[in-house]
Amino acid sequence: MSLSHNVWPEGLLTRPGRDADAPCVVLLHGLGASMEDLAGVADLVDPEGRCRWVFPNAPVRPVRINGGRPMRAWYDIYGSDSHSAEDAEGLQDMAKRLSVLLDHEVGKGSSIILGGFSQGGAMSLYIALHTGYVTKAVLALSAYLPLRAQLSTATAKSPLIFLAHGQQDAVLPISYMEIAQQMMEVLGYKISAHRYPMDHTLCEDELLDLRTFLHTIADSQETIACQ
Repeated sequence: MSLSHNVWPEGLLTRPGRDADAPCVVLLHGLGASMEDLAGVADLVDPEGRCRWVFPNAPVRPVRINGGRPMRAWYDIYGSDSHSAEDAEGLQDMAKRLSVLLDHEVGKGSSIILGGFSQGGAMSLYIALHTGYVTKAVLALSAYLPLRAQLSTATAKSPLIFLAHGQQDAVLPISYMEIAQQMMEVLGYKISAHRYPMDHTLCEDELLDLRTFLHTIADSQETIACQ
């Protein structure tokens, strides 16, 4: 994988696809993690290189739920339960920054698939569903839907959404995914939801399901390109 500091100063890992206009998967890591944590997913899910992959680092910032200690985070976290106040300003500011990165990738002729693990998945859902940024799909892995009370009805441009969650997740209980799934389906979003016998992590079956999901998107794009 190549590393670029010019586009994203915090650090950016990229893996090219076999075609210049391959769909681009931008995958955001979880709270306190780093771009290296998810980089191995590219080779496991897409060994053929049908997609281009981008893994950015989140900025380092104080995080309230961890006593204000600085760590990599896409936005601040105030509390651990579903009724805690949320960092709406932080979400909005980071969405603007990430939109610049996404625009850079779209400029290469690619459609965008935005996703992430835990906080990274939540950040992805926020960008795709709250800001109106057009993405082909969203991958929310062991995540939750931020600012869910503000979610609007799906449109013709709304992305496909892949939800995956562990049934034994003690960090973000599976009810977080179930609440998000129910709300989004009522509002007309197309959801592919998956549950696994795991905790707050990734598993082999999940990656296999993700591979199938991404290949379906890549196949549809290749079909359009041939028409």
